Amino acid sequence: MKRCANVLIQLLTLAFGAWLNAPVLHAAESASPPTLPQVAFSVPRGFCDGPTTIELRSPTDHVVIRYTVDGSDPSLTNGQTYAAPLRVTNTTMLRAAMFKNGERISVIGTHSYLFLDDALRQSPAPHGFPAGRAAWSGQPSAYQMDPRVVNDLAYRDRLKDALRSLPIVSMVCCREDMFGPRGLYLNSMERGSEWERRCSVEMILTNGESAFQIDCGMRVQGNMNRVPARSPKHAFRLLFKASYGPGKLHYQVFPDSPVTRFDTLVLRADYNNSWIHWDPEQAARGQRIRDAWMKDSARAMGWLSSHSRYVHLFLNGLYWGVYDFTERPDANFAAAYLGGKKEDYDVLNEDEVKGGTSDAFKALASLRDLGHSERYQQLQQHMDVTNYIDFLLLNFYAGNLDWGENKNCYLIRRRLPAAPFQYFIWDGEHILNDPHDDVVDNREDELLPLATQLIGNPEFRRAFSVRAQKHCFGDGALTAAASLRRWMSRAAEVDRAMIAESARWGYHRRNPPFTRDDHYLAEQRRLVMLYFPQRTWVLKNQLKKAGLYIAFPPGQHSPVTAKP
Repeated sequence: MKRCANVLIQLLTLAFGAWLNAPVLHAAESASPPTLPQVAFSVPRGFCDGPTTIELRSPTDHVVIRYTVDGSDPSLTNGQTYAAPLRVTNTTMLRAAMFKNGERISVIGTHSYLFLDDALRQSPAPHGFPAGRAAWSGQPSAYQMDPRVVNDLAYRDRLKDALRSLPIVSMVCCREDMFGPRGLYLNSMERGSEWERRCSVEMILTNGESAFQIDCGMRVQGNMNRVPARSPKHAFRLLFKASYGPGKLHYQVFPDSPVTRFDTLVLRADYNNSWIHWDPEQAARGQRIRDAWMKDSARAMGWLSSHSRYVHLFLNGLYWGVYDFTERPDANFAAAYLGGKKEDYDVLNEDEVKGGTSDAFKALASLRDLGHSERYQQLQQHMDVTNYIDFLLLNFYAGNLDWGENKNCYLIRRRLPAAPFQYFIWDGEHILNDPHDDVVDNREDELLPLATQLIGNPEFRRAFSVRAQKHCFGDGALTAAASLRRWMSRAAEVDRAMIAESARWGYHRRNPPFTRDDHYLAEQRRLVMLYFPQRTWVLKNQLKKAGLYIAFPPGQHSPVTAKP
């Protein structure tokens, strides 16, 4: 059985492996030329296979080029003066700028030159980086690539390929801004603009081409993931502002999205159901693709949803693991996909207003007695009920153990012209656990107050049944075949990369470490052989028990209009 499951996984992985290297449109460094000139680098950024000689050139005569190799900004008082071609023999973050008459007259150019052998030999205490509990908020510092994976006969010849299997994102900044006493990594619990730092971000595609380089702001992102005692692998949010660079990132980050302009992006790290988690059961379920699968599923059900793209992240030249870019569903996101300006939208997340005002949400939350038809009609003026049903249905199917009507989701409505709220999936990690998990019957008033009221409304139950039949039968998005296809498509993207993730983070909660072949594939087999084949049938019975599934007689149609 195990051999057959491995063959099935390998075939599905090959079938969906083409997405990663799909052609990317609009692959420009930026939408418009910078207002200042740039130093020309003779060698493009990316991986180096051996010692490399790099020339720096200026388009302007009679200037001084100053450069640094430690991530800091070059200035007249920081760095070195360029006088001859530079020979690079190890991982180097080369930053350069032009100066004339005592002033900088160019943007700061940043090129990361990465040596795979350096990443594989990453030590527990890299030179110049803080190490030990005192330097890491009382937790063990975590830099190492585990030699038990790096030198394992099963992986040592596959690791370089694993590191080349995803696009590279290199974040470069002054080391103090990331790892100093006032740096982001060692103050990960802090939030807000005071804890935003400047950085350079480069993205390098798997074919070696440079996708973009941009200077922007960075912050630590997330909740539990930012707690030092819970996770040493923090997530980041990138903010593209005119105070740092072009003001917006102009690039088609997600090949399956038409959007080419971004104000912000999130680099997700995962916490629940990851190898980082303190709970052995959750750690054993590490896959790195649950959240992306949830967002893909919402799209498959016909709704707008954030996109995801996997990358290898390097911080100041150190390999930091598998991350995924995702869109933050804020007002800029809504305007990009739905039209208008960001000022046209109300956005809420976890009881916080992220755009517009909370007035409309308060009106929605104040509705009571939703079992009555008149109140139900009022509800539909405030909330897209079809979207809400699909939001519930997807979370029910996934067995989400960490969600609610205003927890780990975004609510967005267009204020001008007025439109009802829609729900957007966010942070869907604690899912696809036991195929018999029942979160339909475990509704709590504080988590799903609207659903608790609506369950007594026959119109709502009928509408729910219509959507359940649409998605759980035939070629519906929540059938076993469709759910598995989406899963294996994402699994194909990270399949090889998980070897590198294992070396970087597999040892954090387990000795010996979690590995790709023994643990990642074992969890994938469980999902392929047990979860997806059973889940739709189990969910249908759970919905029947809750009164949310009615089998309509043949030929009878519901009066509810199905939108997507």
